[in-house]
Amino acid sequence: MRIFLVGMMGSGKSTIGKRVSEVLDLQFIDMDEEIERREGRSVRRIFEEDGEEYFRLKEKELLRELVERDNVVVATGGGVVIDPENRELLKKEKTLFLYAPPEVLMERVTTENRPLLREGKERIREIWEKRKQFYAEFRRIDTSKLNEWETTALVVLEALDEKEISTIEKPHLVKIILGGFKRVRNEELVFTTERVEKIYGRYLPENRLLFPDGEEVKTLEHVSRAYYELVRMDFPRGKTIAGVGGGALTDFTGFVASTFKRGVGLSFYPTTLLAQVDASVGGKNAIDFAGVKNVVGTFRMPDYVIIDPTVTLSMDEGRFEEGVVEAFKMTILSGRGVELFDEPEKIEKRNLRVLSEMVKISVEDKARIVMEDPYDMGLRHALNLGHTLGHVYEMLEGVPHGIAVAWGIEKETMYLYRKGIVPKETMRWIVEKVKQIVPIPVPSVDVEKARNLILNDKKILKGSRVRLPYVKEIGKIEFLEVDPLELLEVVD
Repeated sequence: MRIFLVGMMGSGKSTIGKRVSEVLDLQFIDMDEEIERREGRSVRRIFEEDGEEYFRLKEKELLRELVERDNVVVATGGGVVIDPENRELLKKEKTLFLYAPPEVLMERVTTENRPLLREGKERIREIWEKRKQFYAEFRRIDTSKLNEWETTALVVLEALDEKEISTIEKPHLVKIILGGFKRVRNEELVFTTERVEKIYGRYLPENRLLFPDGEEVKTLEHVSRAYYELVRMDFPRGKTIAGVGGGALTDFTGFVASTFKRGVGLSFYPTTLLAQVDASVGGKNAIDFAGVKNVVGTFRMPDYVIIDPTVTLSMDEGRFEEGVVEAFKMTILSGRGVELFDEPEKIEKRNLRVLSEMVKISVEDKARIVMEDPYDMGLRHALNLGHTLGHVYEMLEGVPHGIAVAWGIEKETMYLYRKGIVPKETMRWIVEKVKQIVPIPVPSVDVEKARNLILNDKKILKGSRVRLPYVKEIGKIEFLEVDPLELLEVVD
């Protein structure tokens, strides 16, 4: 694979190129830096001593060399597109134009080692006017309203051809496909969020409804609005609603689709790591009510789920880590993929090979558990690892679900260690890995408020006991019925 990034100075070619290379395990080459290395002098000195024409000749020679290499991401110089032969070479490659308007570019760049800006940053407008027709010959990504990870996700998605990683037939169809998110443009109706539209709007069909990001969407108010819109458009039972977003959005979409006209078609395109490894698989749909999370819900399997790990690259810091927590939970339940967590630097850099394997293992193992227990009557309770206390932290501290579950796993494991049930070495390993993923100290909470929440937990059995899953050894699931109020010993 060869990916070439073109664009004006300040458009982010080098920054994004480095991230893309780490994500895809490719070599990164900055053409300006490579020319400087070979010449033994800066671009500014080359311009001063031999002139721009000499520099363009060296640039052209290097480009001819690079189009023959494999497995590279190349940040080209801003002026490489001036030469028509260069443009023809680039058109034969996966070349993307990173766009930002001149006023944004002027905020980003310095004049250091930029010989074309000797007269000041205002020259950017003049340079842009001369080059914009050439840049327009390539696929454009507007970076002006995107952060680095959002831009990286779009570059990778545009560059990748579809590659199927795994297909799971039961309990419902799940396809894990790199580049598969682009299939969403063929959906009949999409429920999505404002943030997803901002980043991935180019792939969404025109027929879409926007809802708030995050847990805010899971209310009767938004359910009512969705029903109203579906009635207004006379949406029939034979058509499908696609939920495109994170776990809250897929929970919400599943609830609406399973209750409107007693059930219409349902598909998911999860865009967060947490939704991919958890919420989008298994057919549990819910909204929050009276301050209690997921207390009103349905069981309704989606007709199909398309999971593309590529889109998780666009996640904010923190949100990404909470998905890693859920994948870690699946790993310690099954014992598969433990080695992935020995590569924390690869996870931190969002390496797509590691992410894809993490998602594949999590989805396959969750699907197996759901098939054995589709209505959450027994084995499926294992997926609640860390969730009893996790939901308390989520509701009282207002933190994202994955962070709360990380704290829940840590504290529930410590509780069971104190009871002599989980061995010390297992407890230490789990707590160490959790802290590595989420290095945020677990806060103390108001015990009385926690008491009210935990007694309303839908997992409470008759006689006010909770069936607590735990891992005695990595890959070995066991259960223990405990008084939920005893768990509060470790939260203050």
